[in-house]
Amino acid sequence: MRYKQFIIKNYRAITGPLEIPVDKGSLMPIIGINESGKTTILQAIFAFDHYNDDSNDRGRHLDDVSNLYRSSSPPATVEAEIEITRSELRKIFSECGKESSTEKSTYEDLGRRTKWPSRLVILRTIPTRKYTIHGEYFGNDGLQDTVAREIIRRLPYILYFDDFRDKIPEKIEIPLEEGESSGEWFDIIEQLFAYTDKSFSTHKLAKMEVRQRKTVLSQVQRRLNETLTRQWQNFRLDDREALEIQIEFAQEVLAAQAVQPPTSAAGPLATSAPPPTAQLVKNYIKLEVVESDRQGNRRFFFISDRSKGFYWFFNFVMKLEFNPKVTDDQQHSIYLLDEPGSYLHAHAQRKLCEKLRQIACTNHVIYCTHSHYLLDPEVIPINSVMVADKDESSNIGLTRMIDYREKTKTPWSALQPVLDALQIKPYALDLIHAQTTVITEGIYDYYCLELFRGERPISVLPCLGAPSVKSYIPLMIAWQVEFRALWDNDAEGRKQYGHAQALFGEVIAERSLRLLPCDTPNCSWIIQNMFDGGDLVLVRQELGLAQDTSFERTMLALFYSSAKQSIVERMSQVTHTRFNELFDHLGL
Repeated sequence: MRYKQFIIKNYRAITGPLEIPVDKGSLMPIIGINESGKTTILQAIFAFDHYNDDSNDRGRHLDDVSNLYRSSSPPATVEAEIEITRSELRKIFSECGKESSTEKSTYEDLGRRTKWPSRLVILRTIPTRKYTIHGEYFGNDGLQDTVAREIIRRLPYILYFDDFRDKIPEKIEIPLEEGESSGEWFDIIEQLFAYTDKSFSTHKLAKMEVRQRKTVLSQVQRRLNETLTRQWQNFRLDDREALEIQIEFAQEVLAAQAVQPPTSAAGPLATSAPPPTAQLVKNYIKLEVVESDRQGNRRFFFISDRSKGFYWFFNFVMKLEFNPKVTDDQQHSIYLLDEPGSYLHAHAQRKLCEKLRQIACTNHVIYCTHSHYLLDPEVIPINSVMVADKDESSNIGLTRMIDYREKTKTPWSALQPVLDALQIKPYALDLIHAQTTVITEGIYDYYCLELFRGERPISVLPCLGAPSVKSYIPLMIAWQVEFRALWDNDAEGRKQYGHAQALFGEVIAERSLRLLPCDTPNCSWIIQNMFDGGDLVLVRQELGLAQDTSFERTMLALFYSSAKQSIVERMSQVTHTRFNELFDHLGL
């Protein structure tokens, strides 16, 4: 079972229907200015799964969901289209029948049906928190809610990270009764115990002999520290090779309560002793960060005492590694991240960008960001970026970045929609490097040059068409950035190349303006011609693409493929020679 898409209606400023097709792409960055509705979209998706009702500040995503921009509106709803097989449905009906003797025959009848809808759509009405299932197959409202909850229990989890509101308690209460929960962080710690050893549970600690308890805590602590240290290597917030978290069991005596004296059939037994008392005790798990200096002295800190970057890191890893919802399918989960890594420095954010891409290989990742480090086009496909904004009636909508560019007045760069959506202006320090910037006509020129540039110290700035290349040349000149402007050697490219020569003069033209090299007169030479035809066949075969796949889609798939380096190395000498000659032509 897995989620295919979500449809949001009347949830806060989302009038909708706003469709989030998670099956169309596993990675979806959402960008936009403050108050554009990014967080609202994440919280609406999170509100679908009843398992999350007590998470996120005890259900903040379920409160105040009415559209405040309207005097009245229908109740907020979130629909999910589910991929589910007939055998999975029959198993669910069987489980529901075991739990309800009064409805057992009804569930058995449902299980014997042979006709089912080609897709299953479950709707949750947020104010009532009830589920209904589209179609006439699932009986009355009560049955629909029961079946829907059983389906959702088995679906991959929906996990939400909020950098600004997630709080890690200094001590985590252990409920007195086994099976009870004191909140999200208790569930995470309980899962940590279970992952260490299936027989371990925080509920058992209070009744253990002291030495036995220390042994259990030692094993759990080791599992936690090994996990944190392994993940630490991905982010490196500082120079430590390893992390150490200490786990302690603590008790707090709240009060003493009188115990009823012993009784007989005639009433309480007479005694001169004072009535016995019993202590009311609460049990806790405490987590502390341990730091050792060079002299071997150990210092202990609450997690909240550490940097905001570490606080985020610990929060992220604990929810990633020890999520308490265990489902039939541990892949295809949905990760919702609101401003991930806001407190991380640039290097750590780049590592996080790679981590999100890695998670998206087997799951779905939707995240909001203002950071260009989390939109690195070498890691994040540009066509996966969505822009959140509001229309004149303050309704929240999502637009694909490649469509959003139609709204811009000066679409110079292929990355300009990102800059526009985030309200970022070109900044000199982003372009001044110890390298040369190559300005190209489009994003596919960028992909091709990046695939073949090797160790050459260059950066590539993609534009939107031949005319737009000229728009960045004055910035390069003003900021004294070494650059090359490159046009296709076709009619339009030669026309714009000539305009640039006239605008910027002979010195700039000779030093910095180039056409794709072509030996034949009156040629029409574009970036696609740099590839030997057999090499494009090779790429499509290696990546499982149809042979009629367009050049653009082929390059996009190759650039974001983990096998791109080996595929490029196996391309013909003809292709490699052409790109080497191009870089020589650019003087690089």
